[in-house]
Amino acid sequence: MSPSKPSIDYETAKTVAAGGDVAARIDLANSPDTRPELLYYLADDDDERVRGAVVTNAMTPVRAFGRLARDPSDRVRALLADKLTRLLPDLSRPEVGAVRDVAFAALELLAADQVIRVRTALSSALADVECAPPKLAVTLARDVARDVAGPVLRWCMALSDEELLDILSRRPEPWVVEAVAGRRTVSRPVGDAVVAMGDHGSWATLAGNPGADLSPKARRLLAERGHMPIGGVPSEEVPDPNAPPPPPAGPAEVSQRLASAVEDALRDGLAGQGLDKAGVEAVVAAASRRLDWAAGYGKPEGAADKAARLAASGGLSEDVVCDALSWGDRDFAQAAVALMARVPVDAVRRILATQSPKAVTALAWRAGFSMRGARTLQARGAGIAPRRLLNARLGTDYPMTDIEMHWHLELFDIPAK
Repeated sequence: MSPSKPSIDYETAKTVAAGGDVAARIDLANSPDTRPELLYYLADDDDERVRGAVVTNAMTPVRAFGRLARDPSDRVRALLADKLTRLLPDLSRPEVGAVRDVAFAALELLAADQVIRVRTALSSALADVECAPPKLAVTLARDVARDVAGPVLRWCMALSDEELLDILSRRPEPWVVEAVAGRRTVSRPVGDAVVAMGDHGSWATLAGNPGADLSPKARRLLAERGHMPIGGVPSEEVPDPNAPPPPPAGPAEVSQRLASAVEDALRDGLAGQGLDKAGVEAVVAAASRRLDWAAGYGKPEGAADKAARLAASGGLSEDVVCDALSWGDRDFAQAAVALMARVPVDAVRRILATQSPKAVTALAWRAGFSMRGARTLQARGAGIAPRRLLNARLGTDYPMTDIEMHWHLELFDIPAK
């Protein structure tokens, strides 16, 4: 119903919402005169055009956001992402705390959306918002998709130096480093990290960034590599123009340097924290695996191909899947679980989409995971809230019998092995 059309009475509006033709329901969903409870009802309409109109209606109640964030249409979810990010400045006021909590929960769902178009819509909108929630910004900045992470890494000021340094250490890919190098402001520690692990593209961006606060060492190294920074270098450190430039570090050398630095820093940081030597080394090993995983993202290899290659070489394991989930790489994790459980990947996606703790746990059991891995699959693979996670029995055992787990899998047409 466009603003130029006369409003209809409440009883007629209820009749239209419950059974009117599509055009009438779209008009009703668009009307600023439609009551919030009817808009909430229409948020579950069969037609995505109606649900899209509900998203854009300013009168739509906040409680509908959670439902719309799970909408089956990526177009509707992308519309919601754009709307919620535009509402963020208003949600910063203390008097709207309850509304803010609901909106933030919906935004977190959208940030974990399986469709890259939705995450990209959220990322591009959030990059321009000064008051972006830090947790949401970090989630998007760590996304494996360049179109999602790139705008946030480059433009979102909600990211702290600590988060940026951690992202750089885990993902020293050229596009990640260059995005950070071009931020509106770059601190000395972040600038030093860009110089240490970047390439000529990121060095040129950093050298030409007027908002970069560069250390004398960073200025000297940039100049040595042919990228004179704005403001030059201290006179006592001007490099010899006739000296041959040192060869840039290759990816393997950078990765090795980073891995060694991270391992040493972890061991120092965990000292005195109550962990025995085996516990410390387990944490260090996990960090090393994840750095190795990060180095592989530059390779043009699809998720299914990567999972098949690792399976063929005997390198596909619960730890590998958990590492991928820690990065948010759900496509690979789903392909890997499908191979390990010997089920179609579509079945894996359907089970995870249900957010059923028992069904996801049964899937992890079939894939040969420990209950620790099953909890990770529940939390990071299916996005199940912590309070709903199915926990281990007696610390390590699966809490269901084999018969119960077969029953849950049969609901998805997965027969017993």
